[in-house]
Amino acid sequence: MSPLPVLLDCDPGIDDALAIAYLVAEHRAGRIDLTGVVCTAGNVGLEDTVANALAWLDLAGAPAIPVAAGAPGPIAVPHVLTPETHGPRGAGHAELTTTRAVDARDGARLWVELARAHPGELVGIVTGPSSSLARAVALDPALPGLLARLVVMGGTFRGHPGNTTPVSEWNVDVDPEAADRICRVWEDARAADTAVVAPLWCGLNLTERAVWTPERSRVLLAAADTPLTRALVDALRFYFEFHESVGEGYLAQVHDPLVAWLALHPGSEVSEPAHVRVECTGEYTRGMTVADVRGQRGRVENAAIAIDVLVPGGPDAILDEICAAISSLAASPGWPDRVGRPG
Repeated sequence: MSPLPVLLDCDPGIDDALAIAYLVAEHRAGRIDLTGVVCTAGNVGLEDTVANALAWLDLAGAPAIPVAAGAPGPIAVPHVLTPETHGPRGAGHAELTTTRAVDARDGARLWVELARAHPGELVGIVTGPSSSLARAVALDPALPGLLARLVVMGGTFRGHPGNTTPVSEWNVDVDPEAADRICRVWEDARAADTAVVAPLWCGLNLTERAVWTPERSRVLLAAADTPLTRALVDALRFYFEFHESVGEGYLAQVHDPLVAWLALHPGSEVSEPAHVRVECTGEYTRGMTVADVRGQRGRVENAAIAIDVLVPGGPDAILDEICAAISSLAASPGWPDRVGRPG
């Protein structure tokens, strides 16, 4: 069988970096074809998300993969950055450089072109705000029917508290209008054709269980002491410090690699169908992902909400597998040993 074509839309960001390294490992192992990376303004501005994505691909020894700059900010509100969470440039304590060049295409255009190049096969993964994907569906409303699967890190469900406001998760809170556009477009697509697959929304209710610890960083370095793993450990150290500063302990909730793993392992999640919309006007509820799981709105189900994983050991076991995959890159031909230790 041909490798599974995958597109990543990200805003690196420290946990995005782990997702990138994991996907490169799966690409180099021949299990997926990482066909492209779209960078969206999110944790940091667009220039930094692009530079970081290029640098992490470089460190991971990725072959030539198109990396396109997507949306420079939210649809309707000012862009709020998070230097306290991911560092001033989005890489924590790691110092990143790269010689790779960005693709000339806009990120929305890359979404559409790759979906049309792999109709019914492409798996889309969104680990940042939905701003670029919202532009892509405006460019080509047929996009939902062209994707095999869309997996989104966003929102929070089943009464789980938000991490930005009491009810909102950060990726959605940055650009609620974009996230709601995704909900509306998939609702319309599934109303017209029930064969269109509803996106899998992975919210904080699940992803906050993906916890990276200093011990896991030590395991990663012991398995592969390379420029990539040293840079990841330096970045994660900043993430530990942030989580400790907000009372979570010296650890890191790494949402994005868990979502990337779930995207490549359909059927490994427990999910429930729902009709989801994003609150865009409420004074206290803006950014809230509101899920109708009982059909009270009488609308077509436009989402599947991830609740749990069907993996012995749960998210910890998945992170073990991700850690091992990243370590395996050290044995890949053409490892980029020219890159010195960051930080």
